Amino acid sequence: MKLSNEKTTVKLDSYLWGSRREDTQVLLTLWIHDGNLCFSFSVREKELRRMVWEDQGRVWEDSCMELFISPDRIHYYNFEFSASGALRCGYGTGRSDREPVSDELLKKVKRSVTILENSNKVSRYILEGEIPLSPFGLDVSVLYMNSYKCGDMLKEPHFISLFPIDLPSPDFHQIRFFGE
Repeated sequence: MKLSNEKTTVKLDSYLWGSRREDTQVLLTLWIHDGNLCFSFSVREKELRRMVWEDQGRVWEDSCMELFISPDRIHYYNFEFSASGALRCGYGTGRSDREPVSDELLKKVKRSVTILENSNKVSRYILEGEIPLSPFGLDVSVLYMNSYKCGDMLKEPHFISLFPIDLPSPDFHQIRFFGE
């Protein structure tokens, strides 16, 4: 996928580790604007969980959308957003080698959530925002990434990715499965 000022929409369609396709659908739209990576997740799922409201909290336990971005296929940022808008972000080379980014950097990431529908049968919402590339040392000319949707503490947990992950159990912190 080539990022530009033109919006590009992709479907997250790698349903992993027993996740059911009929339970959750996610469209991700990406584009570049004024040096920012802009994103919009459009989500439909059975259950909406929004328990985490503080940045750097356990957002993956909520209805969670994620962008993992690498400049070099060695180091990467994990931008993990709860459906409440809370953000968890770290930098490193793997799951056990993460340093949380500063509060100053976190505040530079714009994000908002719009709930379109929330019933006992279906939830639909949009998470959108902007990640300023230069403060994070990222250059739009070449980025490697994967995107995820998860909900570890939902009644029926799910794990979905843009690019497939060939592992026996959940682990999104696998840079070898990032796409260009």
